[in-house]
Amino acid sequence: MWFHSICSVLALVYAAQGTPYARSPFPRSENTTSSERLGLEYLTDNSTLPKILILFTGGTIVGGSIYGGLDDTQYGQLEITAEQLIARDKYLLTIANLAVSNWTTETGDSTGTSDSLVMNMTRFAHDALCSADSDITGAVFTHGTNSLEETAFLMDLLVNCHKPVVGVGAMRPWTDLSFDGDANFFQAVALAASPTSRDRGVLVAFADKILPGFWVTKLIPNEPDAFGVTAFGELGAFLNNLPYYYNTPSSPYQKHEFDLATVSADASYPALPKVDILYAAREFDGNLVLDCLANGAKGVVIAGTGDGGLPNGADEVAEALAKGLHIVVGTRSPFGASSPERDPTYAKSGYVHVIQARIMLQLAIASGFGMNQTIELFEGTLREAIGQPFVY
Repeated sequence: MWFHSICSVLALVYAAQGTPYARSPFPRSENTTSSERLGLEYLTDNSTLPKILILFTGGTIVGGSIYGGLDDTQYGQLEITAEQLIARDKYLLTIANLAVSNWTTETGDSTGTSDSLVMNMTRFAHDALCSADSDITGAVFTHGTNSLEETAFLMDLLVNCHKPVVGVGAMRPWTDLSFDGDANFFQAVALAASPTSRDRGVLVAFADKILPGFWVTKLIPNEPDAFGVTAFGELGAFLNNLPYYYNTPSSPYQKHEFDLATVSADASYPALPKVDILYAAREFDGNLVLDCLANGAKGVVIAGTGDGGLPNGADEVAEALAKGLHIVVGTRSPFGASSPERDPTYAKSGYVHVIQARIMLQLAIASGFGMNQTIELFEGTLREAIGQPFVY
Protein backbone atom coordinates (compact mmCIF):
# COMPACT_ATOMS: atom_id res chain seq x y z
CA MET A 1 0.00 0.00 0.00
CA TRP A 2 1.32 3.41 -0.98
CA PHE A 3 0.59 6.36 1.27
CA HIS A 4 1.60 9.82 2.37
CA SER A 5 3.25 9.92 5.76
CA ILE A 6 2.07 12.14 8.60
CA CYS A 7 5.00 14.45 7.90
CA SER A 8 3.84 14.76 4.30
CA VAL A 9 0.48 15.99 5.51
CA LEU A 10 2.18 18.42 7.88
CA ALA A 11 4.37 19.69 5.05
CA LEU A 12 1.32 20.32 2.88
CA VAL A 13 -0.36 22.26 5.69
CA TYR A 14 2.73 24.38 6.35
CA ALA A 15 3.20 25.05 2.63
CA ALA A 16 -0.44 25.89 1.97
CA GLN A 17 -0.81 28.18 4.98
CA GLY A 18 2.65 29.73 4.79
CA THR A 19 3.19 28.53 8.34
CA PRO A 20 6.82 28.46 9.48
CA TYR A 21 7.97 24.92 10.08
CA ALA A 22 8.42 24.34 13.81
CA ARG A 23 11.71 22.58 14.50
CA SER A 24 9.98 20.09 16.78
CA PRO A 25 6.32 19.55 15.81
CA PHE A 26 6.31 16.52 18.13
CA PRO A 27 7.91 16.61 21.58
CA ARG A 28 11.24 14.88 21.90
CA SER A 29 11.58 11.83 24.07
CA GLU A 30 14.58 9.74 25.00
CA ASN A 31 12.65 6.73 23.74
CA THR A 32 11.83 8.03 20.25
CA THR A 33 13.73 8.53 17.03
CA SER A 34 13.36 11.44 14.64
CA SER A 35 11.45 9.14 12.28
CA GLU A 36 8.92 8.35 15.00
CA ARG A 37 8.77 11.91 16.27
CA LEU A 38 8.12 13.30 12.79
CA GLY A 39 5.60 10.59 11.90
CA LEU A 40 7.64 9.17 9.03
CA GLU A 41 6.19 6.03 7.48
CA TYR A 42 8.68 3.76 5.71
CA LEU A 43 7.73 1.71 2.68
CA THR A 44 9.22 -1.58 3.86
CA ASP A 45 9.78 -3.32 7.17
CA ASN A 46 13.40 -4.19 6.35
CA SER A 47 15.33 -2.69 9.25
CA THR A 48 18.68 -3.74 7.76
CA LEU A 49 18.44 -1.15 4.98
CA PRO A 50 19.54 2.48 5.42
CA LYS A 51 16.66 4.89 6.03
CA ILE A 52 16.42 7.58 3.37
CA LEU A 53 14.07 10.55 3.61
CA ILE A 54 12.55 11.60 0.27
CA LEU A 55 11.76 15.32 0.20
CA PHE A 56 9.32 15.46 -2.69
CA THR A 57 8.88 18.81 -4.47
CA GLY A 58 7.67 17.63 -7.86
CA GLY A 59 9.39 18.80 -11.04
CA THR A 60 9.82 17.29 -14.50
CA ILE A 61 10.74 13.98 -12.87
CA VAL A 62 7.05 13.44 -12.14
CA GLY A 63 5.60 15.47 -15.01
CA GLY A 64 3.97 13.91 -18.08
CA SER A 65 2.63 14.96 -21.46
CA ILE A 66 -0.72 14.35 -23.15
CA TYR A 67 1.04 14.82 -26.49
CA GLY A 68 2.84 11.49 -26.52
CA GLY A 69 6.29 10.04 -26.18
CA LEU A 70 8.08 12.49 -28.47
CA ASP A 71 7.16 15.60 -26.48
CA ASP A 72 9.80 16.91 -24.11
CA THR A 73 8.98 20.65 -24.18
CA GLN A 74 5.17 21.02 -23.84
CA TYR A 75 4.54 18.57 -20.99
CA GLY A 76 3.02 19.21 -17.58
CA GLN A 77 -0.62 18.18 -18.03
CA LEU A 78 -0.04 14.84 -16.24
CA GLU A 79 1.65 14.20 -12.92
CA ILE A 80 2.53 11.20 -10.80
CA THR A 81 3.13 11.10 -7.06
CA ALA A 82 6.36 10.32 -5.25
CA GLU A 83 4.97 6.91 -4.39
CA GLN A 84 4.21 6.20 -8.05
CA LEU A 85 7.71 7.30 -9.00
CA ILE A 86 9.14 4.87 -6.45
CA ALA A 87 6.84 2.07 -7.61
CA ARG A 88 8.20 2.36 -11.17
CA ASP A 89 11.55 0.90 -10.03
CA LYS A 90 11.60 -2.62 -8.57
CA TYR A 91 15.21 -2.16 -7.42
CA LEU A 92 14.78 0.91 -5.19
CA LEU A 93 13.49 -0.85 -2.10
CA THR A 94 16.33 -3.37 -2.28
CA ILE A 95 18.94 -0.68 -1.52
CA ALA A 96 17.14 1.61 0.94
CA ASN A 97 14.08 2.01 3.12
CA LEU A 98 12.26 5.12 1.91
CA ALA A 99 9.89 7.56 3.61
CA VAL A 100 8.20 10.36 1.66
CA SER A 101 7.71 13.93 2.88
CA ASN A 102 5.56 15.85 0.40
CA TRP A 103 6.50 19.51 -0.21
CA THR A 104 4.25 20.18 -3.19
CA THR A 105 1.37 22.61 -2.68
CA GLU A 106 -2.07 23.22 -4.11
CA THR A 107 -1.60 27.00 -4.10
CA GLY A 108 0.88 27.24 -6.96
CA ASP A 109 3.87 27.92 -4.72
CA SER A 110 6.88 25.74 -5.39
CA THR A 111 10.50 25.42 -4.39
CA GLY A 112 11.27 27.22 -7.63
CA THR A 113 9.30 30.32 -6.61
CA SER A 114 9.18 30.51 -2.81
CA ASP A 115 12.08 31.10 -0.41
CA SER A 116 9.83 30.38 2.56
CA LEU A 117 8.84 26.96 1.20
CA VAL A 118 12.49 26.02 0.57
CA MET A 119 13.52 27.27 4.00
CA ASN A 120 10.71 25.35 5.72
CA MET A 121 11.80 22.19 3.90
CA THR A 122 15.40 22.86 4.89
CA ARG A 123 14.39 23.26 8.54
CA PHE A 124 12.47 20.00 8.34
CA ALA A 125 15.45 18.21 6.78
CA HIS A 126 17.80 19.63 9.41
CA ASP A 127 15.50 18.41 12.17
CA ALA A 128 15.13 14.96 10.64
CA LEU A 129 18.83 14.44 9.91
CA CYS A 130 20.75 16.49 12.45
CA SER A 131 18.80 16.12 15.71
CA ALA A 132 20.32 13.98 18.43
CA ASP A 133 17.53 11.42 18.03
CA SER A 134 18.00 11.03 14.25
CA ASP A 135 17.95 7.49 12.89
CA ILE A 136 18.03 8.56 9.23
CA THR A 137 21.04 7.89 7.01
CA GLY A 138 20.45 10.61 4.44
CA ALA A 139 17.94 12.44 2.27
CA VAL A 140 17.04 12.91 -1.38
CA PHE A 141 15.13 15.92 -2.66
CA THR A 142 13.41 15.85 -6.03
CA HIS A 143 13.36 19.22 -7.74
CA GLY A 144 12.55 21.08 -10.90
CA THR A 145 15.81 21.53 -12.76
CA ASN A 146 15.38 25.28 -13.35
CA SER A 147 16.24 26.05 -9.73
CA LEU A 148 17.68 22.78 -8.43
CA GLU A 149 21.09 24.43 -8.06
CA GLU A 150 19.65 27.14 -5.81
CA THR A 151 18.13 24.69 -3.35
CA ALA A 152 21.26 22.50 -3.42
CA PHE A 153 23.49 25.47 -2.57
CA LEU A 154 21.17 26.73 0.17
CA MET A 155 20.95 23.35 1.87
CA ASP A 156 24.71 22.89 1.54
CA LEU A 157 25.25 25.98 3.70
CA LEU A 158 22.60 25.09 6.30
CA VAL A 159 22.36 21.28 6.71
CA ASN A 160 25.81 20.40 8.00
CA CYS A 161 25.77 17.26 10.13
CA HIS A 162 27.95 15.04 7.90
CA LYS A 163 25.00 13.15 6.41
CA PRO A 164 24.40 13.08 2.66
CA VAL A 165 21.65 15.18 1.11
CA VAL A 166 21.21 14.55 -2.62
CA GLY A 167 19.34 16.66 -5.18
CA VAL A 168 17.83 15.02 -8.25
CA GLY A 169 15.52 15.79 -11.14
CA ALA A 170 14.92 14.96 -14.76
CA MET A 171 15.11 16.76 -18.07
CA ARG A 172 12.43 14.67 -19.78
CA PRO A 173 8.89 13.81 -18.61
CA TRP A 174 7.99 10.28 -17.57
CA THR A 175 5.89 9.91 -20.73
CA ASP A 176 8.94 10.54 -22.95
CA LEU A 177 10.42 7.59 -24.85
CA SER A 178 13.81 8.37 -23.25
CA PHE A 179 12.76 9.37 -19.72
CA ASP A 180 15.87 9.97 -17.62
CA GLY A 181 14.17 10.31 -14.24
CA ASP A 182 14.08 6.65 -13.20
CA ALA A 183 17.85 6.22 -13.51
CA ASN A 184 18.59 9.60 -11.92
CA PHE A 185 16.31 8.85 -8.98
CA PHE A 186 17.76 5.38 -8.36
CA GLN A 187 21.27 6.80 -8.44
CA ALA A 188 20.31 9.60 -6.04
CA VAL A 189 18.95 7.09 -3.52
CA ALA A 190 22.05 4.89 -3.92
CA LEU A 191 24.21 7.97 -3.34
CA ALA A 192 22.35 9.01 -0.18
CA ALA A 193 22.48 5.44 1.15
CA SER A 194 26.22 5.01 0.61
CA PRO A 195 28.57 5.43 3.61
CA THR A 196 31.11 6.96 1.20
CA SER A 197 28.81 9.98 0.75
CA ARG A 198 29.26 11.24 4.31
CA ASP A 199 31.16 14.49 4.92
CA ARG A 200 30.79 15.66 1.32
CA GLY A 201 28.03 18.25 1.79
CA VAL A 202 25.01 18.37 -0.49
CA LEU A 203 25.37 16.38 -3.71
CA VAL A 204 23.50 16.25 -7.02
CA ALA A 205 23.00 13.01 -8.94
CA PHE A 206 22.40 13.63 -12.62
CA ALA A 207 23.15 11.79 -15.87
CA ASP A 208 25.55 9.29 -14.27
CA LYS A 209 27.55 12.07 -12.58
CA ILE A 210 28.10 12.96 -8.93
CA LEU A 211 28.20 16.76 -8.64
CA PRO A 212 28.94 19.02 -5.65
CA GLY A 213 25.96 21.06 -4.48
CA PHE A 214 28.21 24.06 -3.83
CA TRP A 215 29.44 24.35 -7.43
CA VAL A 216 26.64 22.75 -9.45
CA THR A 217 24.84 24.74 -12.13
CA LYS A 218 22.50 24.11 -15.03
CA LEU A 219 24.56 24.62 -18.17
CA ILE A 220 22.13 23.37 -20.84
CA PRO A 221 18.37 24.08 -20.71
CA ASN A 222 17.04 21.15 -22.76
CA GLU A 223 19.36 18.14 -22.83
CA PRO A 224 19.56 15.18 -20.42
CA ASP A 225 23.21 15.94 -19.53
CA ALA A 226 22.20 19.39 -18.35
CA PHE A 227 24.26 19.95 -15.22
CA GLY A 228 27.90 20.77 -14.68
CA VAL A 229 30.06 22.74 -12.28
CA THR A 230 31.43 26.28 -12.26
CA ALA A 231 34.63 25.21 -10.49
CA PHE A 232 36.47 22.18 -9.08
CA GLY A 233 34.97 19.42 -11.26
CA GLU A 234 32.81 16.35 -10.81
CA LEU A 235 33.17 14.34 -7.60
CA GLY A 236 32.57 10.95 -9.16
CA ALA A 237 30.41 8.81 -11.39
CA PHE A 238 28.02 5.87 -11.30
CA LEU A 239 29.14 2.39 -12.35
CA ASN A 240 26.36 -0.19 -12.55
CA ASN A 241 24.23 2.67 -11.13
CA LEU A 242 26.26 2.70 -7.90
CA PRO A 243 28.48 5.60 -6.80
CA TYR A 244 32.24 5.78 -7.26
CA TYR A 245 34.10 8.81 -5.90
CA TYR A 246 37.35 10.00 -7.42
CA ASN A 247 38.70 11.50 -4.20
CA THR A 248 38.28 11.55 -0.44
CA PRO A 249 35.90 14.18 1.03
CA SER A 250 36.85 17.85 0.96
CA SER A 251 35.14 21.20 1.44
CA PRO A 252 35.32 24.35 -0.74
CA TYR A 253 37.40 27.16 0.77
CA GLN A 254 34.65 29.69 0.08
CA LYS A 255 31.97 27.62 1.82
CA HIS A 256 30.61 29.05 5.07
CA GLU A 257 28.38 26.94 7.28
CA PHE A 258 25.63 29.20 8.55
CA ASP A 259 23.71 28.53 11.76
CA LEU A 260 20.09 27.71 10.91
CA ALA A 261 18.74 29.02 14.24
CA THR A 262 20.48 32.38 13.73
CA VAL A 263 19.17 32.67 10.17
CA SER A 264 15.66 31.77 11.35
CA ALA A 265 15.76 34.54 13.98
CA ASP A 266 15.85 37.20 11.24
CA ALA A 267 12.74 39.31 10.64
CA SER A 268 12.35 37.74 7.18
CA TYR A 269 11.44 34.35 8.76
CA PRO A 270 10.15 31.98 7.44
CA ALA A 271 11.70 33.25 4.21
CA LEU A 272 15.02 35.08 3.69
CA PRO A 273 15.95 38.74 3.18
CA LYS A 274 15.12 40.10 -0.27
CA VAL A 275 18.17 40.10 -2.56
CA ASP A 276 17.93 40.97 -6.26
CA ILE A 277 20.24 40.13 -9.17
CA LEU A 278 21.20 42.65 -11.88
CA TYR A 279 23.07 42.00 -15.13
CA ALA A 280 25.77 44.46 -16.16
CA ALA A 281 26.59 45.44 -19.73
CA ARG A 282 27.73 48.58 -21.55
CA GLU A 283 25.58 51.55 -20.43
CA PHE A 284 24.68 49.76 -17.17
CA ASP A 285 22.23 51.99 -15.29
CA GLY A 286 23.26 52.41 -11.66
CA ASN A 287 19.78 53.68 -10.83
CA LEU A 288 18.63 50.06 -11.04
CA VAL A 289 20.55 49.44 -7.83
CA LEU A 290 18.68 52.29 -6.12
CA ASP A 291 15.41 50.94 -7.52
CA CYS A 292 16.09 47.58 -5.86
CA LEU A 293 16.70 49.38 -2.56
CA ALA A 294 13.47 51.37 -2.93
CA ASN A 295 11.58 48.12 -3.59
CA GLY A 296 12.69 46.61 -0.30
CA ALA A 297 15.87 44.76 -1.24
CA LYS A 298 18.40 44.29 1.53
CA GLY A 299 21.07 43.29 -0.93
CA VAL A 300 21.93 43.24 -4.63
CA VAL A 301 24.15 40.89 -6.58
CA ILE A 302 25.44 42.22 -9.91
CA ALA A 303 26.69 39.98 -12.70
CA GLY A 304 29.61 42.15 -13.72
CA THR A 305 31.67 42.24 -16.89
CA GLY A 306 34.98 40.39 -17.10
CA ASP A 307 36.22 39.47 -13.64
CA GLY A 308 33.51 41.52 -11.98
CA GLY A 309 33.65 44.98 -13.52
CA LEU A 310 30.98 47.68 -13.40
CA PRO A 311 31.14 49.75 -16.61
CA ASN A 312 28.92 52.51 -15.18
CA GLY A 313 26.93 53.40 -12.09
CA ALA A 314 29.69 53.98 -9.53
CA ASP A 315 27.94 56.98 -7.96
CA GLU A 316 24.62 55.18 -7.54
CA VAL A 317 26.35 52.09 -6.13
CA ALA A 318 28.16 54.30 -3.59
CA GLU A 319 24.86 55.95 -2.64
CA ALA A 320 23.17 52.58 -2.16
CA LEU A 321 26.03 51.34 0.01
CA ALA A 322 25.79 54.47 2.14
CA LYS A 323 22.08 53.75 2.64
CA GLY A 324 22.84 50.25 3.96
CA LEU A 325 22.39 48.07 0.87
CA HIS A 326 24.67 45.04 0.71
CA ILE A 327 26.29 44.70 -2.72
CA VAL A 328 28.18 41.75 -4.19
CA VAL A 329 29.61 41.81 -7.70
CA GLY A 330 30.23 38.54 -9.52
CA THR A 331 30.98 37.74 -13.13
CA ARG A 332 28.53 37.18 -15.93
CA SER A 333 31.00 34.66 -17.41
CA PRO A 334 30.07 31.00 -16.78
CA PHE A 335 33.43 30.16 -15.22
CA GLY A 336 36.22 31.88 -13.33
CA ALA A 337 36.49 34.36 -10.48
CA SER A 338 35.32 37.86 -9.72
CA SER A 339 38.59 39.00 -8.18
CA PRO A 340 39.00 41.27 -5.15
CA GLU A 341 39.74 45.00 -5.36
CA ARG A 342 42.66 46.45 -3.39
CA ASP A 343 40.40 48.84 -1.47
CA PRO A 344 36.91 47.32 -1.46
CA THR A 345 33.65 49.04 -0.66
CA TYR A 346 31.50 46.13 -1.83
CA ALA A 347 32.21 42.41 -2.04
CA LYS A 348 33.54 40.56 -5.07
CA SER A 349 32.12 37.06 -5.19
CA GLY A 350 35.28 35.14 -6.09
CA TYR A 351 34.45 31.76 -7.60
CA VAL A 352 30.89 31.84 -6.23
CA HIS A 353 28.74 32.72 -9.24
CA VAL A 354 25.82 35.08 -9.12
CA ILE A 355 22.93 32.64 -8.51
CA GLN A 356 24.78 31.08 -5.59
CA ALA A 357 26.11 34.46 -4.43
CA ARG A 358 22.54 35.70 -4.02
CA ILE A 359 21.80 32.86 -1.61
CA MET A 360 25.03 33.34 0.33
CA LEU A 361 24.26 37.04 0.65
CA GLN A 362 20.73 36.30 1.86
CA LEU A 363 22.12 34.04 4.58
CA ALA A 364 24.79 36.58 5.52
CA ILE A 365 22.23 39.38 5.92
CA ALA A 366 19.93 37.08 7.91
CA SER A 367 22.90 36.23 10.13
CA GLY A 368 23.48 39.91 10.95
CA PHE A 369 26.59 40.48 8.83
CA GLY A 370 27.61 44.04 8.07
CA MET A 371 29.05 44.99 4.67
CA ASN A 372 32.64 44.53 5.87
CA GLN A 373 31.82 41.07 7.21
CA THR A 374 30.19 40.26 3.87
CA ILE A 375 33.38 41.31 2.06
CA GLU A 376 35.38 39.02 4.34
CA LEU A 377 32.88 36.19 3.80
CA PHE A 378 33.26 36.24 0.01
CA GLU A 379 36.85 37.40 -0.32
CA GLY A 380 38.69 36.18 2.77
CA THR A 381 40.27 33.00 1.40
CA LEU A 382 41.06 34.62 -1.96
CA ARG A 383 42.81 37.58 -0.30
CA GLU A 384 44.84 35.21 1.83
CA ALA A 385 45.96 33.39 -1.32
CA ILE A 386 47.04 36.56 -3.14
CA GLY A 387 48.53 38.29 -0.08
CA GLN A 388 46.03 41.16 0.09
CA PRO A 389 44.30 40.88 3.48
CA PHE A 390 41.23 43.05 4.06
CA VAL A 391 41.61 45.14 7.20
CA TYR A 392 38.54 46.91 8.55
